[in-house]
Amino acid sequence: SQKKESVDSDDRKVTWDGNQIKKGKIQQQGRWRGVDPVLLFTDENAIDSIVTFYGIDKSFQLTGHLVARNTDTVHVKRIYYVSTSVRDAIKLNFSSGQQLKITSVGLKMFERQTAKEGASPCAYRISSEGLPLLLPYLRKRILYASLVDFKLLLSSRTLYFKEFQDPEFVAQASNLSIGCCAVILQKDEADTISFRLGSNVASREKSLIAVGCWKGRTNLSLMVSKLESEELLERIVFKYGKEMSDNIISKDNYIEEADETSDVSDNGVKHGSD
Repeated sequence: SQKKESVDSDDRKVTWDGNQIKKGKIQQQGRWRGVDPVLLFTDENAIDSIVTFYGIDKSFQLTGHLVARNTDTVHVKRIYYVSTSVRDAIKLNFSSGQQLKITSVGLKMFERQTAKEGASPCAYRISSEGLPLLLPYLRKRILYASLVDFKLLLSSRTLYFKEFQDPEFVAQASNLSIGCCAVILQKDEADTISFRLGSNVASREKSLIAVGCWKGRTNLSLMVSKLESEELLERIVFKYGKEMSDNIISKDNYIEEADETSDVSDNGVKHGSD
């Protein structure tokens, strides 16, 4: 027999197969069925907190370019960045009665998180998708790792500060407050100095390699999926393999850990979802 579906007067989905009839509530979210509207994120306190915590240069404007799926800022889990033209299209959609249902829009820039180890001054971390765009404009929350320490971090994914080999890096990481940060591979000293002076990474021929991490009380953990860290490690091994010892690049160093959308129990960091 064939299954058939319809919608009854109580707005329920009716499925029948022969003599059996089943009713299930159709997914609804506010005025929308299955799709929440895209809303401009205008919480100035939250935006100011993000700008201050990460030291985002004023040349990169967040106000007027952020959108979310929830008007309640306490429950906003993901914040997306959109261009001026997309923002104008969203405004036009609102002025016309929200006739357009938007399923996906923008670049995921920030995600809300909580930490058991202690509250971070900023409620949002930088997503792995948003880091390449934001990196040239960050003036705070940056650590510079040597090739050896960068590879140790990628292969082990979570390391206590004492396990890193560069004393200067250990001091930088230890003095950083709890929260999200960017770890940059310091392969070329000239590039690193140029970046520290505020040059635009995107304008240079060779872009810097960086990953998002969570700085805990005693350790540093990657905030990217295991697959992403493995792929980045393989690219680094391919490019700088002759400069690295076999014991560091061995995949035996990998530890099992949940991906980016799961809890990071080593640091007590919980990633949110929409």
